[in-house]
Amino acid sequence: KTGIAIVSDAERDKTMIDDLLALKEKADHLVKEAFGGDSAFVGAIREAFETAVNKRQNKPAELLAKFVDSQLRSGNKEWTDEEMEKLLDRVLILFRFIHGKLL
Repeated sequence: KTGIAIVSDAERDKTMIDDLLALKEKADHLVKEAFGGDSAFVGAIREAFETAVNKRQNKPAELLAKFVDSQLRSGNKEWTDEEMEKLLDRVLILFRFIHGKLL
């Protein structure tokens, strides 16, 4: 329900991608620690994120593109290449959940 709440609330658009990234990281950690990475739980998390991210057609895809653009443009000059690569890896995980990828 939390993922759907994040995506459905238009007032959270500015923080949607950060919130989804944090939620995904928390869910992955929980599945790994509490359930030993059991494939049934991994699949359930994947399905739940796919459902949540696609709740608002095209908006998450648009916000994800803007998020990546702002991260790359802002320079985040204090970030190392490794930190930026880790962020982009996490963003790509969200991107894979999106059905409407026509940006």
